[in-house]
This record gives sequence, structure tokens and C-alpha cells, in this order.
Amino acid sequence: MYPHLARFGPITIPTFGAVAALGLVLAILLAARGARVMRISEDAVWNLCLFTAGGTLLLSRVVIVVQVWKAFLHYPLYILTLPTVTRFGLLLALLCGVVYMLFKRLPWLRTADAVAPAILLLQGALHLGTLFSGDDLGAATTSPMGHLIRADDGYHPVALYSAVLSLMAAAVAFAWLHRESQTGETFGLSLTMAALIRFFIDEFRPTYVLPDAFVGGFLRIDQLLLTLLAAAGLCFFFTRGKRLEQGAHYAQ
Repeated sequence: MYPHLARFGPITIPTFGAVAALGLVLAILLAARGARVMRISEDAVWNLCLFTAGGTLLLSRVVIVVQVWKAFLHYPLYILTLPTVTRFGLLLALLCGVVYMLFKRLPWLRTADAVAPAILLLQGALHLGTLFSGDDLGAATTSPMGHLIRADDGYHPVALYSAVLSLMAAAVAFAWLHRESQTGETFGLSLTMAALIRFFIDEFRPTYVLPDAFVGGFLRIDQLLLTLLAAAGLCFFFTRGKRLEQGAHYAQ
């Protein structure tokens, strides 16, 4: 595909990084718009997004350095420029985001509703960047879908599937945000769609990249977890009632 967007002498701009950065900017703008719809502080949501995004990059680097500290001593610049976002780094960054929400006293469900479509948008951008970089190769197939992407000829373009479905889910979630009847519906809808998208897309990935541990001989552990997440998201629709949080503006 196109792993490098441009070169300026010794400096190379990776396509994945450029697409991810653009997706992050658009996601933050969408989250700010969502904050306006949910009548919470746009500045606080801006800061929350920037704080979490910056924390993800920084803490992921810290986790990588800790894991490969011997290699870091010999090749510090190479290790620090790795484009990897680690799971532990993401978990720690989300924890920092929770601390920020507590510090600013942001309403939990209203904030989750505001940022949920933005997260789906960012997820779609990351998958799109993966498509351009030529990563995330799907399982082999003889169907016409295996010939959509020339570089992935003969394989399912799972990155394309994920990007399209995630962007469609972001559009649906943002549209629902304007019509939800109780707090938490958009968040629940987004969680359900994200889980179902991952469940569906994994069916087109090679078996060797998926967990081989099954529960009851029927579902893989990751499939069971995704099913539980989808069910948890649907719970926000079946629990009816009035909004518990009133729309008040939160100062910076």
C-alpha cells in the first residue's frame, strides 16, 4: 500500500501516523460538538480528550521502555519512535481520564454520550491508517472481496471492513445523540456496535492471530467478552427512566 506519506530528506512521515493524527483532530472536534449537544463544558471535554490522547502516547512509550529496557539502552531513539500503542498504556491513560473526570466533576453518562461517537470515529481513522500501511491482513479468500485491494490480493481487506463499519457506527451514534430519550443511550449504542463490529470482523481474520482458548467448546474467550460488552450496551436501552443528570454547564 502506501506506508510512507512523504519524505523530507532523512525525515519520513508515515501514512498511519498522518491518518491517525487527522482522525484524532476530527474526533476531538466531534467530541466537542457532542459536549454542546449534551450541554456540558466543551473546554472540559477538549481537555479530557487531549489529556487522554497525550497520556496514551506517553504512557505507551513508558510501558515499552520498561518491557525492553535493555534494547532501549542501546537504541533509545528507535524505541521512543515506535508507533505502537500498548494495551497497558491505553489502560493507564483511560485511568488518567477517569481521574480528570473526577477532578472536574464531569457527569459520567453525559460525558460518555458526548465522546462515544468520537471514539468510533477515531477507531475508523486508525483502521484506515492500518489499511494504507498494509497491516492487518485478513484470511485468504477466493471471493471478489479478496481483490478489492491490490496489495492484499487474495485476502480479506479486514482493515477496510473495520474502517467502513466504524465510520458508519460513528455516524449512527452521533445521529442518535440528538434524539436519545435518556442519558447513556448513545454510549450503550456505541458500545454495542463496537463489540459487534469486532465480533464480525474477527471472522475474516486468520485463525492463527486469534485466541485459541474456547469456553464450552463454542465461543472463544474474546468472543464471549465481546458478547458480554454488547449485552451491557443494550442494557442502557432496556433500563427506562428519566435522566438522572440535568444539563448544567461545567466551568473549566
